[in-house]
Formats: sequence, structure tokens, C-alpha cells
Amino acid sequence: MKPFDYIRPSNMNDAIAALREKDNPYLLAGGTDLLIGMKTNTVKPKCIIDLKSIPDIDAIEYDNGFKIGALTTIRDIEVSPLIQQKIPALSVAAATLGSIQIRNRATIGGNLCHGSPAADMAAILLAMNCGVNIATDNSKRTTALDRFFTGPNSTVLGKDEVLAEIIIPKEIEQFKGVYLKHGPRKAMDIGIVNIAVLLDADVNSGLCNRIMIALGAVAPTPIRAKKAEKLLNGKTLTPELIQKAAEMASDEAKPITDFRASAEYRKELVKSLVAEGIRQILKSNSNL
Repeated sequence: MKPFDYIRPSNMNDAIAALREKDNPYLLAGGTDLLIGMKTNTVKPKCIIDLKSIPDIDAIEYDNGFKIGALTTIRDIEVSPLIQQKIPALSVAAATLGSIQIRNRATIGGNLCHGSPAADMAAILLAMNCGVNIATDNSKRTTALDRFFTGPNSTVLGKDEVLAEIIIPKEIEQFKGVYLKHGPRKAMDIGIVNIAVLLDADVNSGLCNRIMIALGAVAPTPIRAKKAEKLLNGKTLTPELIQKAAEMASDEAKPITDFRASAEYRKELVKSLVAEGIRQILKSNSNL
């Protein structure tokens, strides 16, 4: 490991200034990806900027919706009573990320900013129609999460910008949700395919008022299956329509073949997991 400078700013403005001024800087949040990259020499920072002394970016706040600071750990999201009560699908998704030791270190901001197409938090938050606040030069700018990812391990963040918080709208609380991940192991694995489904349906008729479907590990970035969503919105969720929507979601996926799975296998997984996710939500409400 090559020598590097280490800076621990006490506020966001100093962190942004260091990003602008230093050569090849890297931000340190939980470090679960960064330190592995440094150990294997795939990442060679000349300066590490440790964000953990910056106040108010590691908290879960609730006021007409959630604001989750970028340095909030995955474990804190998993065990938060308020999240478990109001948006339990997020807690379930958090529990699938790595081991409990990793979740105690890994942060929601780090998971998103790494830009992995298979990131666990990306799929569930995409399905929740989230926005993100980005700190930049004494101000913040806001963008939708579905515009945040630009390619594999790439985001819209500029050199002197820091993800500050994730915004989950209050309307998401009326949705039922599931997060499903398929991998070769039962735990501590990156998903071959991840899917998240958020559904608001009429309890008496089974009419789909609105559905959001997000797919991970099947395209250069996490994506929404918007054609499948459009097919289901405003329709009664019959088994035939659910299957047709699952097939449409599979068509929207653009996976690659790699050492973990073929593109064809991933598309079949999308089809089965999307259908299973919708069925699980419907089954969880015996009136549907």
C-alpha cells in the first residue's frame, strides 16, 4: 500500500475544499469497499478524506417522510424501529447486505456512491422513488435517484461534490414492498439479480393503484422496469397480467454474461423474481 495523506474535516465545506484541492482524493465513509480496493491495489488514493467527524450526516430523521444521512450505517437502517414500522421493505433489504460486521461499518451513502449495478440499497431505494441531496460549494442540489447512476461504478457526483442525504417521500408508506435477491449463497453474497417491488393496491378489488419495480445487476446501472409498471398501473392484478408484466420486465433488463451467470439466466431470474415479488405482496394481504 502506497503512502497517502489523511484529512478528517469537521464540516462539509472543508471536505469539499479538500476534494477540490487534493490530487486523487477518495472519501472514507464506512470503508468496506475502499479499504479492500486499497489492499488489492485496484484503488490508489493520494489523499483520504474521512467524513466521520462531519455532524448531522449519520442520522435517520422523520418529518413528513424520511431523510437518511449518507453516513448512516446499513445496520442502523436495518434495526431502526421507525423504518421497520413505516417502510419495512427497506429494513429487509438492509439485512441482506453482507454480514452483521459489514453492516455495522458500511454506510448507505457509500453503497450508493460505489455505483455498483448490484448494490442492495440502490434497487430498493429506486423502487421508493427517492431523491438525493448533494453537497457542493456552500449549497446543495437535489436529483432523483434514477438520475444518480451513470454507468458501472459511476455517478453524477462531480469531483468536489459529496452525497449528503437520501430523501424518501412520505407517500411510500402506503405501499407494501418486497426485496428479493438471488445468489449462489444464502447470505453474504452479491446478488446475481436483485429486484424490489413497491405496490399500492385496492384491498377489495386487487386493483393496482401504482407499482414501482426496480432491477439490480441486470444493466450498467440499477434500473426501473417502467414498461412493466405502466402495464400494471390501473389494472386488476390477475395471474396472467402479473406473468405478462414479469416477462416485460425481463425484456427491459440488459444483463451481461460473466463468471457469475449468463445473460440468459439473469433474464429468466428477473421474470421469476418479479412475478414472485408481486405475488408475495398480494399474499401478505389476505383480502387481495
